[in-house]
Order: sequence, then structure tokens, then C-alpha cells
Amino acid sequence: MADYVPTRKGPIHQADYGGDGPSLVLVHGLGGSTTNWIAVAPALSRLGRVRAIDLPGFGLTPPRGDFRLETHRDSIIAYLEELGPGATHTLMGNSTGGLLAEMVAAERPDLVDRLVLVSPATPPRVPDPQLHWPTAIRLAVQATPGLGEAYGRYFLRRNTPEQLTRKTLEMVTHKPGRVPMEVIEASRDMAAIRKHLPWAQYATARTATSIARHYARPNFFVEMIRRIEAPTLVVQGSSDHIVSPTAVEWMCATRADWDLVQMDDTGHTPQMDAPLRFLEVVTSWLAGVESRAVGV
Repeated sequence: MADYVPTRKGPIHQADYGGDGPSLVLVHGLGGSTTNWIAVAPALSRLGRVRAIDLPGFGLTPPRGDFRLETHRDSIIAYLEELGPGATHTLMGNSTGGLLAEMVAAERPDLVDRLVLVSPATPPRVPDPQLHWPTAIRLAVQATPGLGEAYGRYFLRRNTPEQLTRKTLEMVTHKPGRVPMEVIEASRDMAAIRKHLPWAQYATARTATSIARHYARPNFFVEMIRRIEAPTLVVQGSSDHIVSPTAVEWMCATRADWDLVQMDDTGHTPQMDAPLRFLEVVTSWLAGVESRAVGV
């Protein structure tokens, strides 16, 4: 069921998949929406109450005053607070959603009891033999003030919803042909809606600019992840062209207590092009954390 949740920071659009037990909140990546979780959210609802949200300016959530990561972080915090006083949540974030989940967990450890980071946006390492240069250049253009917004307008205007969906899946998945049809159809419908939303032309670029500014402060990033208290699983596709495996390995070396699973034959969004294997990894880890918590 899709609806809006009023918060002190403004309304948040959510897809509520139901379920009983611990709360799981799913956060999409840059340019994504709740549709990114359709292939796995119903199965995750067997483990607890599952909700996927749209970040401000993405999907169907209206924007806030700006697109800084801090603004997105505060919107997630306000949403979690609205779910109930004293409640804690498993945050599952993909790409930029993973970086935001880290920011939330560092800022408000009282709200987060577990983290699942799926190809989380991580400062690049230089030199990096695994860096995919064509993608790195495109992301740099996207993050450049002015130029990124011009590219966003061009991309939206020159492509039909079908083309937007196909090109996006080619960027974020390893094998687009494996993406379930229901995900493709929902993504196409969302693209058709967003072509008519004025902020869709600049939301991605302005958020990308904020990400680049965070990347320019790697020491700040390290200090942030060291503050995270929640048990954490990191999942990444070995063929990820957007977030290099080298960067994620560096991050996990900084947090040796975190669990890292690198999935072969998948890319930046394993929940979309390898959903069954992704679910196996995540459900097994969550069960293990639960067992350790009760001393089994």
C-alpha cells in the first residue's frame, strides 16, 4: 500500500509492505524510488514490518528547501520518529541511500538497531584499478554545478519513459534482462510521472553535488562511520560500475566488525538483478544477528 506519512520535515511517500515484527525501512539510491525494492520487499515482510520510502525530490515525495545530504538525512530521521516513540529500525539503503543510512545511524543511534548497506556510496580511492572510468566521468559531470542540471534536463526531455527506464537499468544493473518485469513496469510508470515534475530536472544533480562535497572530506567520512554502533552488513555486486569494490573494501577495512558480502555476477543494485540471491544473503545475516542478540 502506498501513502504519505506526515512528519515535522514534511510528507514522505512510502510503500508499506506490511509484516509483523521488527521494523525494516528501505531507502533508495540517487535518482531512484520505492520501485527499486519491489523485487525483494514482499519477501522481506516475512521478517518484519517493511516500508520503502521516497527521498525528498525523488519518487513521489515533494522536495524540501534544498537537496543536501543533511536535508535528506534529517527527513529520514523525522520519518523514523513518526513511526513510534522509542522504536528502533533496520535501515537498508542502496547507493546514496546507504550513505544516508550511515549518516542517520551515526547521528541517531537510538533509532537504528541494524544496518544493511547495499553498494553504499563511498569516497573513491585513488589510484583504483577497479574504477570504471566512463561511469566515473558521467558521475563527475552530474555532480558539477550547472552542468549536472543541464544534463538532467537534457536526459529527461530527450527520452521517453521506456528509454529512461532502459538506460537507467543499463547503468545500475549487471544484466538488465534479469530484472523482474514488475520492476521494469513500475519504474516506467514512475519515469512517466517524473517527466512532469519540475524538480525532477535538478534533484539528482543537486544531490550529486552534495555527495561530491562529502567525498572531498574522506576524514570526515571515516569519523562518521566509526561512530556507528549498529551491527552492519555491506552487500555489493562484484561488477558494480558506480561504486568501486576497492572503495567499499577500504571502508570495511576501517570497520573490521562489519560483514562484507560481494555478490558475483551482479552490479550496483543486486536487489533488482539478483533478487533471490540478495534475499538469501540478507535473510541469513539478519537471522544471525537475531540469534546473537538472544544468545543462541
